[in-house]
Amino acid sequence: MLRLGIVGCGRVARTHIERILALPDVEVVACMDLDANAAHSLAGLLGGAQPGRGVATFTDHRALLASVQPDAVAIFTPHPAHFRPAADALQAGCHVFIEKPLSTNVQEAHDLVRLARSRGRKLGVGHQYRLRSSLIEARARIRSGAIGPLRLVTATLAAPWLAAHATDADAWRYEPRRGGGILYDVGDHLLDALLWTTGQVAQGVAAFQHRLPSGLDLVTAATIRLADGTLVLLGLSALAAGSLFEIVYHAERATLRVSDVTLSETSADGETKVIDLPVAAETIDGNFVAAVRDEGPLCCSAEEALDTVRLLEAIGRSASSNQFAPVA
Repeated sequence: MLRLGIVGCGRVARTHIERILALPDVEVVACMDLDANAAHSLAGLLGGAQPGRGVATFTDHRALLASVQPDAVAIFTPHPAHFRPAADALQAGCHVFIEKPLSTNVQEAHDLVRLARSRGRKLGVGHQYRLRSSLIEARARIRSGAIGPLRLVTATLAAPWLAAHATDADAWRYEPRRGGGILYDVGDHLLDALLWTTGQVAQGVAAFQHRLPSGLDLVTAATIRLADGTLVLLGLSALAAGSLFEIVYHAERATLRVSDVTLSETSADGETKVIDLPVAAETIDGNFVAAVRDEGPLCCSAEEALDTVRLLEAIGRSASSNQFAPVA
């Protein structure tokens, strides 16, 4: 039985709980949130789904670690609050899952990677776009060379549902200037997918953002240079209607167009075919549990997520300074 502690009991945690409870031999033993009511509410939900098993509640993650001593911890706190509970859980000998991003600070991300490695613990990050069949197949075609060398990539994401919360500080529950906002909320999924499918790291970026007076970014536009010289045009918006995301890979022999659920390929002569895709069978939560049990690799390890944190930080630096920023 894998004994799991939950840190952060808000909206994000509740999207994962149903999948976690469906996993065999996993027991949620504790819930922690700075808001005691949130911790008690989620614990009550879990208690009903785990008859006869008590779920302890805490308002301090260190008390949870000391009192319950879970095997693993899942962190669903606001983005800038990922580091401390993750570091303390790793120090306590727990495996850790962090709902993306790994961190909103590159140095903190480095520290977590080193700490997980030194403790011999699994540290997974919730970049679940990697489990979408459309991106898995696109990655395979790019990596095999079937479409030829990449020349240009365009990546866009429309998140109109976020606009409803754009001026509601309570809904966001974090300060945009400390790693909140649209870029870190959904844009990091797109950036991770971009780096993962191409097998590249980013070298530099020129970015611009439209922000509210609070600092919350509503629109981000950027040009990213990948390590092999391929250029990426990135667009994120909380003010535009559209599907979740679209990535178009323009290569020498063909063009791939990918959405969250579809993939099509257009050849050099203009013929387009829709690619049949299997139904995704794995969840990000199930992947983490399987990796902890040494039944397979992590979907996204902390080492891999570090590249996305570097790129996120570079985009923020470029947009703030109106200058090209290297990805350090």
